[in-house]
Amino acid sequence: MSDGAFWDNVLEQDESLLWVGRPKPRLHWRNWQLFGVPIACAVTLLGTGWFILSQLGTGSDIWLLVFVALAALVPVSTTRKQLKSYAATRYALTERRALFFHIDNDKTRVKSYPSAAMVPPQRRNTTPPCFGFLQAEGGKQRLVGFDYIDGSEQLLPHLARVA
Repeated sequence: MSDGAFWDNVLEQDESLLWVGRPKPRLHWRNWQLFGVPIACAVTLLGTGWFILSQLGTGSDIWLLVFVALAALVPVSTTRKQLKSYAATRYALTERRALFFHIDNDKTRVKSYPSAAMVPPQRRNTTPPCFGFLQAEGGKQRLVGFDYIDGSEQLLPHLARVA
């Protein structure tokens, strides 16, 4: 399907596309919520396992660290799944709504938020930056928005105008 045919199916009549982007998270200390947790868990599990074995185990128990190392892979695989999800995500902004796309093989899921749900954007200090500009469903305090936006200087003027 061509880009034009895709947008013809997604956009409403007389709706124009202001901005299109995708998340591009980078390995950076500011992205600790994405990358830091699995690293901290892996180091803690391995360190704890090593300490317990060094204090209570014998030399032949060192193979138990293999189980600890496998347990450390759980948070790493969770981050890997999150990165895969970001790779399949696309964002779009029109003068009427914010669109979130998740591309999964041959299927594309679209979630749309009307501009009435938008609030002034709040930047989260990540690299590249994340912007929350939609009030979360259920009245939660956390804002939903576009994450890890490279070239956010093109997005901000549109967000300020629509919100």
